[in-house]
Amino acid sequence: MIKTFRIVTEVTSVKVIEYIIEANSEEEALDQLKQGEVRGEGEEIDEAIDWGTEEIDSVDLVEELED
Repeated sequence: MIKTFRIVTEVTSVKVIEYIIEANSEEEALDQLKQGEVRGEGEEIDEAIDWGTEEIDSVDLVEELED
């Protein structure tokens, strides 16, 4: 009998976020970012998944099919 399974995995991903910050100097802009003043206002420009970190979270039987 053929079976269909749903497998859920978890992986670590790294997102690259771009911030456009108005400031009088690079130091001031970095301070704003570090202090969280603009946190979450950036634009996601890339995401890399580390497939080496993939772990199985759950496996569920969906259905059994006749041959």
